[in-house]
Amino acid sequence: MSHLVNANTRSTDLVVLVNGFPRLSETFVLHELLELERRGVRLHLFAIRRPAEIVQQDALAELRAPVEYLPDGAVPHQRTRLRLAHAALLLQRRLGYVHGLADVLASPEYSRSLGVSAALLAHRIVRLGSPPLYVHFAHKPATIGRFASLLAGVPYALSAHAKDIWLTPEAELARKVRDAAVVLACTDHGRAHLARLADGQTPVHLVYHGVELKGRTRAARPFETPRLLAVGRLVEKKGHETLLLAAGLLRDRGFDFTLRLVGEGPEWPRLQRLVHELRLGEHVVFLGPLSESEVRLEYESADIFALPCRKLANGDQDGLPNVILEAMAHGLPVVSTRLDGIAEAVLDGESGLLAEQDDPDVFAQHLGRLIEDADLRDRVGEGGRRRVAQHFERSANLPRVVDALVEAGIVAAAHASGDPRSLRAVA
Repeated sequence: MSHLVNANTRSTDLVVLVNGFPRLSETFVLHELLELERRGVRLHLFAIRRPAEIVQQDALAELRAPVEYLPDGAVPHQRTRLRLAHAALLLQRRLGYVHGLADVLASPEYSRSLGVSAALLAHRIVRLGSPPLYVHFAHKPATIGRFASLLAGVPYALSAHAKDIWLTPEAELARKVRDAAVVLACTDHGRAHLARLADGQTPVHLVYHGVELKGRTRAARPFETPRLLAVGRLVEKKGHETLLLAAGLLRDRGFDFTLRLVGEGPEWPRLQRLVHELRLGEHVVFLGPLSESEVRLEYESADIFALPCRKLANGDQDGLPNVILEAMAHGLPVVSTRLDGIAEAVLDGESGLLAEQDDPDVFAQHLGRLIEDADLRDRVGEGGRRRVAQHFERSANLPRVVDALVEAGIVAAAHASGDPRSLRAVA
């Protein structure tokens, strides 16, 4: 297992656990890590898996923290490591470890595989000097993180987002929230749900991910055809089917346009088939996954941003997609849907136009209005930029993450300033 190690083997201030790293769709995680490092917090990052992604985030090279991938707990050759980990944890804490192990084994979400991952993580945490733990996502990472916290005797903080909030059974989510020292949520809709589950036992803070707000720039455009842009993973809850159906209606109503889709995912083949069935081949372009700098160019050359997100029958839904905030930051008028998280940022008629989910007719009407009315595009686009400047700028929101961790005792106040030293990569 390759990983990064600290050049001078100094101690770790905070262990961070994520599901997959690096993930192109989770730039907010990387920017949080970079902010913690900028504030002088020495990190050690653990990921459950390494995603197989073609494109990586531009800022990844700035991260100095060691990155380790947890071994697969189901592999038989981990048995020796597991026994050694449990023996070391027992010697380290004795009665505390025994009580922690009893809690882990009694937990309804316990499985042998999760227990193995948690024990190996707990052993690594102890060997790093028993720093606190910060977990991103309330599903599998929080299960492993909570178990590791019990075994290692360290506190943990939890950052919950979208799918992990709405698809985790409430009783399980409540245990994770109540055992945490502090919980962060990226929408007020999610915060309210988590606060109800916390029942006053754990502070729950709203901290928006935030985006970078720069001066509005427009790429040189030798074309006159209006450009519609959608950025997001090609998964069902993003609502691309509704967008393509709306595009078909626009075409039938005589509008000329180009729709550019950025992203990849399991829906790609089905969406390509739909484009063929609707005879939209001359209007729709699939761009696949792009880097942050490449997406930035797409924002700068687009006229309208469109993403008709939807809540699925199983409860899965987006919180507040960062791509919507990015589009608003670039001055693009946004057309989306009235999901709770999205409505926190997109004020209908002021910073965007909203439709009900799964309504391609109204969605097409909104797009048509913006295509026809340049003044409306400008007014709504500027309203979006003002909204980002007021509530969603990254430089204002990232420090709140560190402040919440400091307030909960997860990060020491003395470590919230200064620069970490360099790290080197080894095999």
